[in-house]
Amino acid sequence: MPGLKPENRIAMNSALLLLYLLLLTGAPQQEKKAATSAAQSQNCNHVPHIALVPMGFSDAAMLNLLQSEITNFYQARVTITATVEMPAAAWYAPRNRYRADTIIAILARSKQYAAYDKVIAITGKDISTTKGQYPDWGILGLGFCPGKSCVVSTRRLKKSATGTRHLQERTVKVALHELGHTFGIPHCANSSKCLMRDAGGTVKSVDAEEKYLCPKCRGMLE
Repeated sequence: MPGLKPENRIAMNSALLLLYLLLLTGAPQQEKKAATSAAQSQNCNHVPHIALVPMGFSDAAMLNLLQSEITNFYQARVTITATVEMPAAAWYAPRNRYRADTIIAILARSKQYAAYDKVIAITGKDISTTKGQYPDWGILGLGFCPGKSCVVSTRRLKKSATGTRHLQERTVKVALHELGHTFGIPHCANSSKCLMRDAGGTVKSVDAEEKYLCPKCRGMLE
């Protein structure tokens, strides 16, 4: 470069080389950030597809209500699938009921529901799981946190229900609660009205809850 002293020319060439290297290494980083941002945006816009599985269950009005409520609450696409029988492998003869943990494990492994993001089974049969010192504890529903599948039973929800509408309200709350677990939301201790509050196996707690997620639980979902 005319007019530059040798030492200045060397310094300028070094600066240009450094700038070139920075641009060269920065481009992949920008591409990586753009790809990550696009993936996150796509994930946020994903509409979960949920299979609602009647398991020996034929109450069409309840199924239609659950489909509508789940769709609106979780902004999901819900498909009512064909009715299936209770899995024989889940039968617990000593207490004449079905093991909920076995049911949801079978649902999660089933190729029949492989295309769905989540699976929720609804049954009128009594279900149970292991709880603390109790090897077989009767429950309203069960969903692993996080997980793909869950199950809800109307058997205990019918007890003390004042009518069909009351039973439907209880069933919807439990269904939304168990699906919340599959989305990674644990039991809530922040609000007595939050849908994710632990019912403790009692229908009175279900009645006290509202179809509402507290800000902390809503944040986990979003």
